[in-house]
Amino acid sequence: MSRFLKTLTSLGWIVPALWLAAPAHAAGPASGTIVTLKGVQSGNCLGVKGSSGASGATLQSQGCSTSDFQRWKAVSDGAGYYQLINVGSGLCIDVPGASAAGGVVMQQWGCGGGNWQKWAFNEDGAGHYYLTSKSSGLSLDVLNQNTANGAAVVQWKYWGGANQQWSTATTPAADTAPVGFGAGTTGGIGGAVVTVTTPAQLAYELCRTSSGGVCTDTTPRIIQVSGAIDFRGSEGSMTSSGCYVKQCTSGQSEYILGSLGACNGKSSFNITYDKAGTSALLVGSNKSVIGLGSTAAIRGKGLRLVGGVSNIIIRNLTISDINAQVVWGGDAITLDNVDRVWIDHNRFALIGRQMIVSGWNKASRVSVTWNEFDGRTPYSASCDGTHYWVALMIGANDSITMANNWVHHFGGRAPHVGTDSGAMQLHMYNNYFQHAPNGHGLDAGSDTTYVLVEGNYYENVARPLTPVVTAHVMAPLTSTASGAASACNAALKRACVGNVADPMPSNGTSAFPADATALSKFKGLSTSTLPTPYPAADVPTIVPKSAGPGHL
Repeated sequence: MSRFLKTLTSLGWIVPALWLAAPAHAAGPASGTIVTLKGVQSGNCLGVKGSSGASGATLQSQGCSTSDFQRWKAVSDGAGYYQLINVGSGLCIDVPGASAAGGVVMQQWGCGGGNWQKWAFNEDGAGHYYLTSKSSGLSLDVLNQNTANGAAVVQWKYWGGANQQWSTATTPAADTAPVGFGAGTTGGIGGAVVTVTTPAQLAYELCRTSSGGVCTDTTPRIIQVSGAIDFRGSEGSMTSSGCYVKQCTSGQSEYILGSLGACNGKSSFNITYDKAGTSALLVGSNKSVIGLGSTAAIRGKGLRLVGGVSNIIIRNLTISDINAQVVWGGDAITLDNVDRVWIDHNRFALIGRQMIVSGWNKASRVSVTWNEFDGRTPYSASCDGTHYWVALMIGANDSITMANNWVHHFGGRAPHVGTDSGAMQLHMYNNYFQHAPNGHGLDAGSDTTYVLVEGNYYENVARPLTPVVTAHVMAPLTSTASGAASACNAALKRACVGNVADPMPSNGTSAFPADATALSKFKGLSTSTLPTPYPAADVPTIVPKSAGPGHL
């Protein structure tokens, strides 16, 4: 216990049990992530004294910087505990002499398998962690609640003090494999590596054989995209009847083609647009499509994964300029009857319709991670410079993870989810939704829709979530997460991580439903399928600088 509480007990005071007992540990970060531990009380970071590389160097609470001596690689032992390896020194946080005494200053030491180097991440109920030694049962503690730079870090009985609580800003150590529902996707690993620079080369390597609009090429292949491959104007133009989505008084209005009765009751006129955007590139099973560097791009045409294809990776690309003014002019990525897909570190911009869309058939075991959905456009459906059609996920039996994405300047459908047949599972965590002053984020529909929304940050978003009455959505705020703790712990074996809204929408906390029924579809999932998010407050710092191409 703290020195203050110890004094109280010595004087005969009765100390509340909640000050003395530590709750069961949470799952912690995904193994292999890089963690910066920031003290809640001081705002300082856990670091190595003198940026030393020597065994025996002690740990301190230090003013935060970009130093690797304040960054720790969290490596799970698979049983709920972690070694914390300093990035600068390569040494582990260590309890000297495996001591069980309170007040012992923590050190770094060569990594081994001892319990004195293993730590549990425990939820404090307010979006932070406290870290407990497996050998001593004591927690990391800033000595004497000192907020000064250089204060010693010791182990001490957990009592709930802010000097024992830490926020975790995390960064992937290496995006070598997906997490979430798409975990296990390997793409073209083991196949030939080919580099493409022209439209014809790209189309051929993505799918060498097809039948009836479905790619039948299942040969593993890693396709490296070099430079910008531009399909615009390559197939001529088309003219169709359409209308305005909404006629803007300033700027350029967005058109919509008259398909599915979109122009019923509106004045129609002919619209000419690029034909290439209307027919996406087929992608076969067991393929990796990876951009080289930060400038790799596909312009004017999207990718189409349909008809039962599986095991596909799409990474490090900008996909853009697909009939940006015309709804139904083309989608960036289509998923319809697919399994095991990883869409990672891409940028989507100036797309006529959906940036990602799943059709009526399943999109199962899909992870959408670290992408930038850039909605800035001169052709706005809401006449405010934002793109409405971000993502549509309506397949039967979809199971999708959407994590660490930066979604900005959008009007809605970020995403729209729901299906009338089969159950839709969506885990949304640590996404940064930014600038939708007139729009909405999640739009959920149907009673077979189950969504878990955790650790997301909504900045200047008018309506973060707009679920219909029948949809099942668990989306607590950080300030209301304690109310969902019992249901979350029962289903997930950990607390749900709260979301942040800045500013709070006009309808207040009711904008973030906490329907415990949503958790039924996430019960019993492994930590690789259902990772534990980091606190939502860290999202604006982490996500924008790491999302999109050029960060592999």
